[in-house]
Amino acid sequence: MRALRAVMRKEFLHIKRDQRLVGYVLGLPVLILLLFGSALHLKVDDLSVAVYDQDRTYLSTAVQDRLRRDGRLTVVEADSEATVREFLRTGRTHLGLVIPPGFSRRVADNEQTIFTLLVDGSMPTLAQAALYGASVLTSEDATAELTFDDPDHPSGPPRKPPIKINDVILFNPELRDSDFFLPGTIGIVLMLVALALSTGLVREKEEQTIEQLWATPVTRLELIAGKLLPYALITTLDFTVAAVLARLIFTLPFRGSLVAMSALAIAFIFALLALGAFISAVSDRQLQAHFVNVFVFIVSVLLSGFVFPIEAMPRWLRPVAFSLPMTYFVDGIRALVLKGVPALVIVGDFLALAAFTLGFGGLSVALFGKQAA
Repeated sequence: MRALRAVMRKEFLHIKRDQRLVGYVLGLPVLILLLFGSALHLKVDDLSVAVYDQDRTYLSTAVQDRLRRDGRLTVVEADSEATVREFLRTGRTHLGLVIPPGFSRRVADNEQTIFTLLVDGSMPTLAQAALYGASVLTSEDATAELTFDDPDHPSGPPRKPPIKINDVILFNPELRDSDFFLPGTIGIVLMLVALALSTGLVREKEEQTIEQLWATPVTRLELIAGKLLPYALITTLDFTVAAVLARLIFTLPFRGSLVAMSALAIAFIFALLALGAFISAVSDRQLQAHFVNVFVFIVSVLLSGFVFPIEAMPRWLRPVAFSLPMTYFVDGIRALVLKGVPALVIVGDFLALAAFTLGFGGLSVALFGKQAA
């Protein structure tokens, strides 16, 4: 027991002297608990609907007002059904409603009108929330508002509700969970491999072999790039394997350009490698880098929109989501795979990933250069 206590005392002394490790061990659980307790919500209140009103009467305007008031939806006007579909395809809105001409006349004649409701099914949680929000048009209150009784015969025969909704689910008609999760899962695979490999620079520091590398006749940028590019090739191979398996085993639809998907994956890989190099630059030990990797991984999985909709998060927390490379990869890959959008539609995702690469890469070179000096 005396020998055991001596060894335990030695390990506690090592931990105590490693201030960063103490901070990671004590601070990360608290931060993760507070962050996720505030962020993880399935209920979505911030949804939008594109409305193409072909009737343009008082009653059709009242329908839009009911969507705003009772459905808690943001209404965006559209000038054609094609525009409504384009809004859904580019992610500007989550719902599309087409009000046919002659709606007010049918209401006055106590006839039923069929409204076409287009739903973005690429994220089943949002699709279900959107359908629930639009259900206010067929509620008892809406039916009572749009029903006109003859004062001479107030108790006439039962009539059909004035509005009937024809749901059309786009991009994921069956609302398959696999179609929703698999594009993001490919990003998870890339993140696991890229971060695990790129933080190998810490091993050079911990084993004190990095000084020998600094003595070689190469620049800091060339040294870091030379260490990371092989990892980029390995991670690209993993992307290819994951994409092929998703297609063959789970029949994931690849509706967009394969070139655009490959380019997005490569941009994401370089952003991850630059992030891994930055983590290596600020860590002294592999254990420290491992803690940071775990934190980045968990935050990316839960705040990037991979599982929980960003629209369901508190507004003050959304900047955290948009500070993660994973957020832009998930948004871009889903748009390409499920919606088949052109690459120009997701150019913002490409630019964000390029900014991450340049930012983290520049900081890594600067920090490693300072350490070498």
